[in-house]
Amino acid sequence: MIVLALLLDPSVPWAGTAGLTSRWVLLDASESMAAGGEDAAAWAEAVRRAEALRADGWRVVTFGAVVDQTSDAVDLAPTGPMTRLGPALDVAAESGAREVRVLTDMRIEDVVAVRAALQGSGLGVTFENVADQIDNAGIFSLDVGDRAAPAAAGIAVLEVYGGAPGDSLSVQLLEEGMPVGSARVAAPGQGLRSTVEVDLPPSANTGAVRFEAVLSGVDDDFAADDRAVAYGLVGAPEEAGVVLISFRPDWEPRYLLPVLERTTGLAGSGFLRAGPDRYVSMGPALERADPVDSATVRRAAEGASLLVLHGLSDDTDAWVGGLVGRAPRSIAFVFDAAGASLLGIDASAPRAGEWYLGEEIPPSPLSGELAGLAGADLPPLTGVMVAQGASGLVAPLTVSLRRTGPAEAPLHLRSDGGRRSAVVLAQGLWRWAARPDDRDAYEAVWSGVAGWLLRDASLAGAEVRPAERVVPAGEPVPWQVPEGRAGATVGIRPDSAANPGGANELTLTGSGTVFTEPLSPGPYRYTVRDPAGDSVAGGRFDVSDRSTDMFPAPADPARLIFESAAAAADDGGTRPLRTLPWPYLLIIGLLCAEWIGRRRSGLR
Repeated sequence: MIVLALLLDPSVPWAGTAGLTSRWVLLDASESMAAGGEDAAAWAEAVRRAEALRADGWRVVTFGAVVDQTSDAVDLAPTGPMTRLGPALDVAAESGAREVRVLTDMRIEDVVAVRAALQGSGLGVTFENVADQIDNAGIFSLDVGDRAAPAAAGIAVLEVYGGAPGDSLSVQLLEEGMPVGSARVAAPGQGLRSTVEVDLPPSANTGAVRFEAVLSGVDDDFAADDRAVAYGLVGAPEEAGVVLISFRPDWEPRYLLPVLERTTGLAGSGFLRAGPDRYVSMGPALERADPVDSATVRRAAEGASLLVLHGLSDDTDAWVGGLVGRAPRSIAFVFDAAGASLLGIDASAPRAGEWYLGEEIPPSPLSGELAGLAGADLPPLTGVMVAQGASGLVAPLTVSLRRTGPAEAPLHLRSDGGRRSAVVLAQGLWRWAARPDDRDAYEAVWSGVAGWLLRDASLAGAEVRPAERVVPAGEPVPWQVPEGRAGATVGIRPDSAANPGGANELTLTGSGTVFTEPLSPGPYRYTVRDPAGDSVAGGRFDVSDRSTDMFPAPADPARLIFESAAAAADDGGTRPLRTLPWPYLLIIGLLCAEWIGRRRSGLR
C-alpha cells in the first residue's frame, strides 16, 4: 500500500519545518544579471539582498541554466547562459521550503514552467525585480548554407531580436574577416525576433569557411549577443560522406539525409534534379543558390562513402548506371521496373493500393533493430514492386495489401563480394517520418540499414572532426570518432592572436561521439594524428561565448506574485508524499522486519 501511495503521489497535510530549510532565496545567476559590465547594478543589488536575507536565516540557492545549492554561491559571478526558474522552484518545493524570495531581473525563459511549478506546490513566492529597464538588441542565430561551388552565390539567414520599437538594426556579415554583405532591419522589440536574409557573393575560399555576423550601431549594456559565428561549406565536401541524388524529388530526401548524417557521423550533401543537366543542392538557405551540372554531381558521388540514389526509373540519365556498379555502399529507391533493371533486379510494375507493415519481422541482419516495429500502426506504403526470381536479396521488412494479401518485401539488402546495397521497391516511407509518433520507426529502419551497410567498411573519408563547428563556451567539446580511429591524437591551437587559449594535445579514446574538456572562447585549429604519429586530418572550429539570455522580455512580477499567492492559498499547507522521508523509512523498516522474521522461522 505504501508503494502504491508513492506511485499515486498524493498531497498530504504538512506544516513545514522551521529554520533554514523552510525559507529560500533563489538568486538569479544568469548572464543578463551582469548587463552593464563592472557597473552591473542588478547583480550587486541581488547579492546585497541575498546576504542580508542569509543573515536573517534564509537559505541562498542560485539558479540559471542549472540549480546550485552550494552555500558560497553568492561569491560567484553570474555566468548562466539562460534563466530557468522552474527547476529551482521544483527543488525548493520538494526540499520542504514554504517561503521563497526570487531575486532576478525577471527575464525568465520558462514562464510556462514557472506557472506549472507554482500550481499545487504550496510555495509562497515573492519576486523582487532588482534590475532597471534595459533596451537590448542582439543576434539570436546565424545560419549559412553550403554551396556546391565557390562561383555560386549564397545566402545567410539571421535572426535578430530586441531593440526599441521604431528603431532599426544594422547587421554586417564577414567572411574570413572580410565584409561580404550587410542588412538593415526594423527592431522587433523586447522578447520578439525578426528574420533577415543577406545575399552572399561568390566566394574566394573553399572548404569550411568561417562567417561572422556583427550587430553595429547598437549602444546597449550587453555585448555578449552582438556577434554570432557560423561555418558554411563551400565547394567539394571536406570528406567523402553521404551523397544523396534525387532524380524525382519528393519528401523522402528531406527526411532521409539528416537521419543518415546523424547515424553515420559523416557529412552529407544532397542534389535534387531540377531539369536536364541541372541539379539544386539541398540544405538550409540554398533555394537561391545557382544550380550545378551533372558533372559536379558525379564528382561528389564518386567519392561518397555512402551513395543514395532516389527515384531510379525509365527516364534516369545513362551516366547513373556507372555509379550503381562502382559504389561500394549504396541505397537505391526504385520507382519502376526500368529503374530496377539498372540494379540488375527483375521486378514487377508498381502495384497500386495501400500496403501495411506485416505483423512479424522476418529474420535478417536488422532483426534486432526492427523488432519493435512488428504490427505497428504505421502509414501504408504505395507503389510496391515484387522482385521476381532475385537471388542474394534479404528482406528485413514485409508488407501486405490492405493487411489481407500475401506478404511482399518493400526493402531488400544485398551483399555482393565487397559491395553492400539496400534497395527500396516501394514509395512513401517518408510518411513515417512526417508523423511525430512514427518518427522513431523511420529512424530505426535507416539507422539499422546504415549500420549494416557501413559495418566492416573502411571509410577513408570518415575522419576525426568536431561534431559541431561552433561549441558553446563552458561545455565539453564533442568529437566524432569513426571506428578504427580510436586512440588518435588531436592537437589544438588558437587560430587568433586575440584567443587567450593555449595549445593542447588530446588523445581520443573510444569511437562515436567523444567529449574533451571545455576550452576558452575563440577560434581554434586542430590537427589529427593517428597512433603512428602521421597527420590524417585537420580543420577549424569555434568556442563561442555568445549569450541570448537577454532575449526574453521581462515578465510581469505582479501577475506571477498573484499566481503564486493563489497557489499557496489553494494548497492549504500540503506537500507531495514523495518529498517526505517517512514513507521510505517505513518501507525499509518493513523489509528489514520481514527479513528478520523469515530468518528466525528458518525460511530463506
